[in-house]
Amino acid sequence: MPTSPSQRLATIDDLLLYRLSQLSGAAGAMVVRLCEGRHGVTRREWSVVAQLHAQPGMLPSELAERMQRDRARTSRTISALLQKGLIERITLPHDRRSARVSLTAAGQALYAQLMPEVQAINAQLVEVLSPAEVAAFDEALARVYQQAQTMQGEWGPVLPKANRRRGRGASEAVD
Repeated sequence: MPTSPSQRLATIDDLLLYRLSQLSGAAGAMVVRLCEGRHGVTRREWSVVAQLHAQPGMLPSELAERMQRDRARTSRTISALLQKGLIERITLPHDRRSARVSLTAAGQALYAQLMPEVQAINAQLVEVLSPAEVAAFDEALARVYQQAQTMQGEWGPVLPKANRRRGRGASEAVD
């Protein structure tokens, strides 16, 4: 009986994370073109708009955590959206250093225009699957995500921190 790529793991093309990255790149390119070409926002900005539509009035730190992004990158995205007039920052009366962010009317209008387009791309992606396959896929994806969360808790403390600026491990670092 032939093995599936996820069982075989013989080449990079068999690796689940690589295959998911390839899928995300191919399908995500369409979303990027919609976001940037038609609506003037980056995909990261779109993600923040969609999150704030679902849960308005979040603290930037809550937003970063919910999106699993670092706070600095989330802060830059918030600044860009503020400049574009798509979100507003509301300072908390009891703590002038903290502020919640919410969509403006323009941000809500962007969401109303872009979300159906992104939904259509997602629907078309899975239309090659039967309804039962879609349900099984969603359930499997949820279980694999939960496994990744568990592994992150187990592996996180023992793996070295990434050094993206230098592109090499600590043992290879040059002073």
